[in-house]
Amino acid sequence: MENMEKLNKKPLRKGDLIQLKIENLDTKGRAYGFYDENKIYTNINAAKDQIVEGIFVKRRHKYELIHCKIIDFAGRKNAIYDDEARQNGGCNYQYYTYEEQLEIKAGHIKKELDRIIKNEYNFEEPVKSPKPEKYRNKMEFSFGNAVKDGPIILGLHKQNSFHDIVEVDGLKLMDDNFNQIYIFCNEFCKKTGFDFYHRLDHKGFFRNLVIRKAEFTKQILVNIITTTEIEETQKREFQEMFKEGLLALNLSDGFKISGILHTFNDNFSDMVISESETILYGERDLTEEIFGLKFKISPYSFFQTNSDGVELLYGKVMEYIDNVDENTNECTIFDLFSGTGTIGQIVSKKAKKVYGIELVEEAVKKANENARLNNIDNAEFIAGDVFEKLDELEEKEIKPDIIILDPPRPGV
Repeated sequence: MENMEKLNKKPLRKGDLIQLKIENLDTKGRAYGFYDENKIYTNINAAKDQIVEGIFVKRRHKYELIHCKIIDFAGRKNAIYDDEARQNGGCNYQYYTYEEQLEIKAGHIKKELDRIIKNEYNFEEPVKSPKPEKYRNKMEFSFGNAVKDGPIILGLHKQNSFHDIVEVDGLKLMDDNFNQIYIFCNEFCKKTGFDFYHRLDHKGFFRNLVIRKAEFTKQILVNIITTTEIEETQKREFQEMFKEGLLALNLSDGFKISGILHTFNDNFSDMVISESETILYGERDLTEEIFGLKFKISPYSFFQTNSDGVELLYGKVMEYIDNVDENTNECTIFDLFSGTGTIGQIVSKKAKKVYGIELVEEAVKKANENARLNNIDNAEFIAGDVFEKLDELEEKEIKPDIIILDPPRPGV
């Protein structure tokens, strides 16, 4: 291999094949390095000190390497799955050990706080996940192809790509049951002969697959999202075979498929949107239990993606409330961007009143249903824009003693 310093003195031109030593990841998880003082991003996952080779281009006011491959793994070759997974946008940190991941992410957060907070503050170490791998209780996949005009596949978007999809059999972020369901759906949908939805000409059938689970109640919901571009007879046949195939799977650890949903979406947006839906089997919602409370989770509501880490995370919130509120049960708490109201209900036992605010109306409906289910009468969940509703509360002279943001949003 040529000496990197010698390489980096060559004039940089569009289309050049160059080698780049990775310096670090940015706050979005993108690997970058420096070439003749120019900061250049790669379009694959890579880690510090690895050397990537690719074609130099300039895109959207930044320099990038495309058609990349790692030519020196810097001792990290076995830290990730295979050549395909290196390209998937959901695995940016998987070359690093879990301890390294925590250090990198904590550094990103502290850098942002230092930029905003001018006074001294206490920066705590991250709360470690009890399960660094196979922890996700939700996976959202897209249908597409790996290359233009290629066959239909199911997977995750390729790193820095709007169109290309990467298959992810064996992905370390999901457990064995999720992987089994993913493999079945990928192969089943290929055999149907139906095409995937093409974003440019708005034609095709398959759009997304969403798998969710309730870790502590052992429930799994499978939601297939398609367009309505199918004949009624074909639709019924597809739905029946899809349901039968899923229910025939032999899941482990006591998990059962509690619901199978077929969602229809003809919207041009790439988001998972329900314009109508059919319950093919079981229940539409999941029910989860945390801190002795029950939560109904709709197919489209946000819920913490790491079930085993939830009680640790929310336990830390409770600890903060105890430290801040000297008069226990006399404080007013605002739970902003509250989703299905999980945090708001858990902290309600330590508050005089909790106000949760969330834009998604279905999530707010579920939050209020869950509050009634858990006999909580001091938590109120409000649907609407957070900043507009905050103004309305201020007009009523309702002010918070404690504000919870999970996660913090731009503009707060």
